[in-house]
Amino acid sequence: MLVVVGGLPGVGKTTVARAVAGRTGAAHLRIDTFEVALVRLGLVAPGEVGAEGYDLALAAADTCLTAGTDVLVDAVFDVAAARRPFRELGDRHGVPVHWLRLICTDRAEHRRRVTGRTADLAGHVVPTWEAVQARRADQWHERHTVVDTAAGDPVAAVLSALGR
Repeated sequence: MLVVVGGLPGVGKTTVARAVAGRTGAAHLRIDTFEVALVRLGLVAPGEVGAEGYDLALAAADTCLTAGTDVLVDAVFDVAAARRPFRELGDRHGVPVHWLRLICTDRAEHRRRVTGRTADLAGHVVPTWEAVQARRADQWHERHTVVDTAAGDPVAAVLSALGR
């Protein structure tokens, strides 16, 4: 299976994705990791990373799915153009794509997470609260499950959505 986890920075995507991947044995592909590597290698200038990180994750996901490994991709996925190739990848491999959009309905908690966050990847620049608030996302047309990370156990909610 291919699991796509999206949402604004600071909602808990990576935390939830790591836990779910650990429990399901899926390969966890974090777009931030690919983007940081591109900058560190000097292939993309800081602040200029576009679709390249998504493209690399797509190639890695393709390799994993070919090997029969479930994949969980963790990224903002704020535009349809970023999601479309992953839908097509699932179709090519004949595997279900589970779309999960994480949100944090507690605005104060979301802000606390964003402003209190430190980079866990060398070279990763975390966005400011103002930058997170200024982001605009396309509507998700993919049939997806919304998980509120401000309430209950988001890992359990994701596992339930995946039938696990």
